[in-house]
Amino acid sequence: MGSRMMSFPTRQLWLATGMAVVLTAAATAAEPVAAPSLASRCRQALRDYFEEMSAPRPVAIKRGAELADHRRRLQGALLECVGLNPLPERIPLDVQASAALDHPWCTVQRVWYQLWPGVYTSALLYLPKSFAEQPAPAMLCPHGHWDVGHQHPDVQKRCLNFARLGYVVLSPTQNHYEDLPLGISHQTLMIWTNMRGLDYLESLPDVDGRRLGVAGESGGGLQTQMLVALDPRPKAATIVGFTCHFREIMFPDATHCTCNHFPGVLRVTDHPEISTLGLPAAIQYLTMNDWTATFEKNAFPAIRELYAANGVPDRVFCRYAPTDHNYDQAKRELTYWWMQRWVRGREDAEVTPEPETLTFPVTTLQDLLPTLPANKGFAELTRLYQAAAPYQTPRLSTRDELRAYQAQQRATLVKLLGDEATLPRRARPASSETADGDLVIQSIEVPSEANLVVPAFLVRPKSATGRLPVQVLVDPRGRAATMTRDDPEGPHRRAAGGVLVVVPDVRCFGDLAAIGNAAAAAQRQAWERNGIVWGRPVPGMGCTDLRAVLDAVLARSDVDPQRVEVIARGSGEAALVALFAAALDERITAADVDFAGCCFANRKLPSVPFVLRHGDVLQWAALVAPRKLALRNVPAGAGDWDWLAAAYTAAGAAAALDKSADSP
Repeated sequence: MGSRMMSFPTRQLWLATGMAVVLTAAATAAEPVAAPSLASRCRQALRDYFEEMSAPRPVAIKRGAELADHRRRLQGALLECVGLNPLPERIPLDVQASAALDHPWCTVQRVWYQLWPGVYTSALLYLPKSFAEQPAPAMLCPHGHWDVGHQHPDVQKRCLNFARLGYVVLSPTQNHYEDLPLGISHQTLMIWTNMRGLDYLESLPDVDGRRLGVAGESGGGLQTQMLVALDPRPKAATIVGFTCHFREIMFPDATHCTCNHFPGVLRVTDHPEISTLGLPAAIQYLTMNDWTATFEKNAFPAIRELYAANGVPDRVFCRYAPTDHNYDQAKRELTYWWMQRWVRGREDAEVTPEPETLTFPVTTLQDLLPTLPANKGFAELTRLYQAAAPYQTPRLSTRDELRAYQAQQRATLVKLLGDEATLPRRARPASSETADGDLVIQSIEVPSEANLVVPAFLVRPKSATGRLPVQVLVDPRGRAATMTRDDPEGPHRRAAGGVLVVVPDVRCFGDLAAIGNAAAAAQRQAWERNGIVWGRPVPGMGCTDLRAVLDAVLARSDVDPQRVEVIARGSGEAALVALFAAALDERITAADVDFAGCCFANRKLPSVPFVLRHGDVLQWAALVAPRKLALRNVPAGAGDWDWLAAAYTAAGAAAALDKSADSP
């Protein structure tokens, strides 16, 4: 978990909202209260949307075969979310070890082991000097976001005391690496690191592979939870200071560490249920005054019911301590007791005091560095994933081949953008109109998802008759900034030429960008990261809003539905929203989009997880054929222009593709 040691539980927001209602009612009795502005209503609607999308998911109470089927489905879905389905090949670990440090209870080494070809991670290995039994039980002890990682004295104490009790202990390094367009999240790396850590423990002659436990706090608690959910080998786990509903660690204008945000998970399940997927493994939850403070009351009863329903009520345990976010001695002592009972099988085990523990200086452990010439670093993951699952550019020489490809790609795009998770519209439309010289300007509010409205300006000639062509301008500056009369590309000049111009604020532009008082960059990052968890990336939200605007505009009697063009200038993100909308909505008859040198390959577009397994800008552009398409400033890495031209030729519309303004 990140350094942010605070949360905004739903109950606090509810209380704040309730207080606002009371104050408003009191003020109304005394004097009239001005209606909230459009900007403030947009902010509230965005917060409402955030709350609805982040709502806690329940733990399903199932039994026997029904539970087994449910667990298999969720485990498969989670592996899909983290890009580990199928699991990578278990290549040779190629273990490299440092010299050993001597401790009264054990020896300590830094070991490196191989995850993917050329990709290694390190861990600290604690080997007891004497064993009460052989082969011995073993513990995996992932660490969280400690300032010095697993060199921290508190992490050392946990590992050293397990070694004192006769366990072989491995504490892997918590590494961060993600490349979301390829489906690599931090959890991809962390989960596989820990699975391979178990492989390494099982390979040691002193270890009994049937008696494995895992324990960690905070970010290490997340690793513990994910490992026991997806790997059947741990007999017991202790999750400290982590398990809670996603809602407790999600905010509308800030984020926890990005390792908590992996693609689409909240469309499938929630953390409390994930933590039960290892059943009948024995799970211990140690909670405190952090985001886990309400877990015992709000989430644990359902988990306890699930374990009881499946005949193992004693294999789940929760203890709250009124402490800060830590893994202090009392919590470590509970961990030792739990593992003695369930990993070692000592039913009479008791909680015993942790003795005074001598730890190593942090720098001493940091200096344990074996030679590792074969390590290419985590960036090698990008190359490996790209090589393993490159997007396909099939030969498209006939109209039928093109249509089959388009149908398949559209279905994929719907999933990538989370279109299936779009919330029903509940807002009401609104409109007002003013004259501006020879033009009429309407301010409209178009219902989109839930209570959200898309604010937009409609600009049209005052004297126009008949049906007008439509141009929808997508501008990241927001609709207000585009309303400059002297801009030759702006709505006034376009409308004066006999066009109905629409300038919407789609998410996250204009009035649909501001959530609260946090800095704009922090708010934007929060929505990008939350969208990843929801399975609704920001470009997907913008695409939904743009299509809602089309619904409203095409319902008018003064527009020509055969001439609807979407235009985006100077922004890769705006161009992406416009292109995706055109790809999915054939009511758009033409698109003119400027990618400003951005594509998925150069990682300059907003994250859409897994998108590069299916295509970059030019592959998605093929979904627009045979309609008119002008692409501007598309970088060379975005695909093959000859292939896109062949797709347009197959559609019988070679002249409809315009790349004359492109600068590859």
